[in-house]
Amino acid sequence: MKLNDLMEFGHVIEVHADGSVTEPRGIHGPETVYQELDKDGQCIDDEIHGLPSDWSLMTAGYTGQYSYSGPVMHTSEFIGGRLERDILATPGFYVAVIVDGLETHNNDSEDTNIGWAVAYKESQE
Repeated sequence: MKLNDLMEFGHVIEVHADGSVTEPRGIHGPETVYQELDKDGQCIDDEIHGLPSDWSLMTAGYTGQYSYSGPVMHTSEFIGGRLERDILATPGFYVAVIVDGLETHNNDSEDTNIGWAVAYKESQE
C-alpha cells in the first residue's frame, strides 16, 4: 500500500527505523490547521495556526507550485515521490492535515480550503 492511500487526513502513521509503517494507538495528530487570509483571499504570510507545539510541518519544498516552496501542497498533489521517500527514511509520526484559510477581518466568513500539508512529530524510538 502506498503512503498516499494510508495517510488520510487526521490519520497518524508511525515510521520506524527500518522504514516499516504502523498505525499507532493513542497518538492523535491535528486534522486541520489554517493560515490567515487578507480581504482578497490571499495568504497574509506563511505562518500556520492551530498546529500543536510538538508537531511541525514538512517544508523542504515538496510542492510543485510555481515560485512557492512552503509547506502547503496544492489540492491536486499527493504523497509520493521525494515526499514519500523522505517520510519513509525518517522515523517518527506523520499525519496529513487540511490547510484552511481564515479571513480574520470578517467574522462571518467561512473557512476556505487552500491545500494540505504533512505534519511530523518525533518518536521515542
